[in-house]
Amino acid sequence: MTGGDKALTSKDISAAAPLPLDHSESTLDAQERAALGIDIAYVQWRADFRRTVVASGVLNRPWRSVFEADMIFAIIAHRWLAGRPITHKELATYFEVFATEATVSRHVDDMEDGGMIVRRTDPDDRRRTFLLPTKRLEAIGHEYLRTKIRIMRDHGFVWSGGAETDSKTANDPA
Repeated sequence: MTGGDKALTSKDISAAAPLPLDHSESTLDAQERAALGIDIAYVQWRADFRRTVVASGVLNRPWRSVFEADMIFAIIAHRWLAGRPITHKELATYFEVFATEATVSRHVDDMEDGGMIVRRTDPDDRRRTFLLPTKRLEAIGHEYLRTKIRIMRDHGFVWSGGAETDSKTANDPA
């Protein structure tokens, strides 16, 4: 394992012994353990949230992968809020390492059928189609994001405000 801000390399991974680790030997610090706690609390909450959305009858069928769906929703919303709606093709590039464009297309179809997003033709280039959030997605997004913020606070993380962010944060409209 690496400490501090040093980026993990493939050499670091291959050098780590593939032996069971006793919890007393872990080098994870308190902040890293809190981040892990956030992931666990989020997964538990996300399972309940999925059941609520499915029970609402909004979806014809549950999304194939809630984690892929969450990321698709986040990317669509973030780009739209930044004033730069995303196209289907651009969206697919985010997932090209672990999902095919066809898989992303099926997610987008399900999301459109559920009223979470709409497709709109680019008025400047009719060959492009933008993926835009709906009021339904925003309503669900409020609950989703408020819960993520609560979970983060419960694990010691505090919003520092936009003044302390840099060009690599989610506040960056790029």
